[in-house]
Amino acid sequence: MALQGNLDDFSLPEILQLIAVQQKSGVLKLSTGSDLAVIFFEGGRVVSTRDRRRNAKDPLKSFLVQTGHLTDAQLKQIETIEGESKRELTDVLLSGNYLSSEDLTAVVQDQIQDTMHQLLTWKQGAYHFSGDARTVPKFGVNVRMNTEGLLMESMRRMDEIVRYKEILPSTAMVLRPKALAVPPKDLTQQEQRVLPLVDGLRPLRDIIAQSKLVEFEVYEALSHLLDLGVIEVSLGAAPAAKVVPLPKPLAVARPPRSMAIPAALLFLALSVALGRWGTPALYAQAERAVRHAPVSTPTVDDSQRLALALEVYRSIKGSYPTELRALSREGYLPPATVSSLVRRFYYESDGVTYRKTAH
Repeated sequence: MALQGNLDDFSLPEILQLIAVQQKSGVLKLSTGSDLAVIFFEGGRVVSTRDRRRNAKDPLKSFLVQTGHLTDAQLKQIETIEGESKRELTDVLLSGNYLSSEDLTAVVQDQIQDTMHQLLTWKQGAYHFSGDARTVPKFGVNVRMNTEGLLMESMRRMDEIVRYKEILPSTAMVLRPKALAVPPKDLTQQEQRVLPLVDGLRPLRDIIAQSKLVEFEVYEALSHLLDLGVIEVSLGAAPAAKVVPLPKPLAVARPPRSMAIPAALLFLALSVALGRWGTPALYAQAERAVRHAPVSTPTVDDSQRLALALEVYRSIKGSYPTELRALSREGYLPPATVSSLVRRFYYESDGVTYRKTAH
């Protein structure tokens, strides 16, 4: 059997189901833009997603490093052995005792599932299936995975990741352990690996990078830990704000030379938090009139708390608040923090809120 065409006309799930139902053997080649991929079948079951002709792009290599089974140094050593001995990767891994046969089989299965999940996100491209059993490669470990099972799990992941990213919409979010919470004893292996990384300091992107798990597994583990009440979103920590130019209408008094750099950094952090993430309404209030008054610069921590609270409010409500005190009324910031920020930056006169400026 030979199949070829475009994924616009014949989707990848349909192609996989056809091969599985007819129990075909051969190779399915996929391409979209500069990306290339292969799926090998034996009797309608998936046996590999690795192309030995493109050894440098072997997905198993990057997966082994990503999941912590190999270090970068070990991978370089293995690639040297591959080049000199002309042996296949899984053979080198087994003969060099880098992994046991059981562990390597499990890793290969996980890598196939992860690759299938990624390929199912391809909505455009070309495919070509050649039904020739002689093209199916043999490796140091051989697996035969149910194609429909792989497809169902991949579709589940695609649905679930949307829900998880609604709960955790930004990789800049910071999570922390919930006070007095006791983790249950039956946590999954993924949850046990992720939980120690939730410390109130690391943003989500660092947890993903350091967990030695694929992205979906991190999101799934964190979502379950949130549901259990073991962790919570932290409003008291946020990544450093990106520096943007100061608005021209604001005049800034020059600080003493010895304090120039610290003062500039604090003022820029404040400017980003109140200007970049503030709503047009808040910005208009700040610029409506200029009344000379002493300026008290907040701590970086307060400005960071405000910045993250505004972003969380927007992600949930769909827009920024029209006034700062809405953040305390709806539980996004403690009332004392909002009151402190209001006292430091605004004053009221005749029912109108004005921003304090330096002179």
